[in-house]
Amino acid sequence: MRPPRHAVTGSDYEAVRVGAFMGYRIIAEKAGLAAKQRGPGLVEIADPRWRGYLANISPSSWESFYRDEVPLNLRGDEFLARYGGSTDTVTHITPDQLYAVRQPTAHPIYEHQRVRLFRALLARYPLTEEDLILLGELMYQAHASYSACGLGSDGTDRLVEMVSDAGPAQGLYGAKITGGGSGGTVVVLARREAGALVQQIVTRYEQETQRQVSLLAGTSPGALAWGTVSCLLERSAPLME
Repeated sequence: MRPPRHAVTGSDYEAVRVGAFMGYRIIAEKAGLAAKQRGPGLVEIADPRWRGYLANISPSSWESFYRDEVPLNLRGDEFLARYGGSTDTVTHITPDQLYAVRQPTAHPIYEHQRVRLFRALLARYPLTEEDLILLGELMYQAHASYSACGLGSDGTDRLVEMVSDAGPAQGLYGAKITGGGSGGTVVVLARREAGALVQQIVTRYEQETQRQVSLLAGTSPGALAWGTVSCLLERSAPLME
C-alpha cells in the first residue's frame, strides 16, 4: 500500500543518519577503539570488533554497556568538540543543530537482530500460525522503531494501525513502512484470502484521509521455484531500514 508522500532524502533522513554515526563514534570511544582525525568533522576508527557497523553490535551489548552512554540528544558543536567528527563521508554535522542520537543508534542494532530472526523463521517453511504471528510482530517492532527515529508519517502509521486492528484472526499478521521512509510504502504480511480485507482497509483509509492509495499486489514463484543464494552483505553503519 502506497500513500502519496514519499521521500528518500531530506533533512529528516540526513539528521537521523548523522545521529546514528554520532552514536557509533561515541560507542567506539567507550570501547577504547583508536580514532584518527582525517579532516574537518571526519575521523577514521580502527574497528576490528564491529568493522564500523552498528548492525554488528548485539542488542545485549548495547543494553549492558553502551545504551546509557549514548545521549538522547546532542548538539553538533558539542559532539565535534568532544569527538572530532564521525566516520560518515556523506553527511555534514551542523554545529548549531540538535540531533537525536540514542534512537537512531539503537535502530540498526535491533533491526539487524529482527532481520536475522525474520530470516530464520522463513527458513522453517511451511510456516505455522505461530510463525506467522511472530513474523508479523517483528514487522510491527521494525515499524515502531523506524517511526521513533522521526522517519515515519501519519499516513503509514495509520495504515499499520488498521492492519494491526484486523489482526491474525482475519488473516493479517503484520505491516511496516518500507522504502525510504517519511511516507511511501507499507508492506503487509497477509494470507492470500485476506486480499479483500486489505482492499477494504485501503478504501477506509482513503475515506478517512482523502488521500489516494495505490495497492500493489501479486506474487511470483520466487525462491520456492528458483532456490536461494546466500551471501554476506556489508551494510552502512546507520542501517536505517
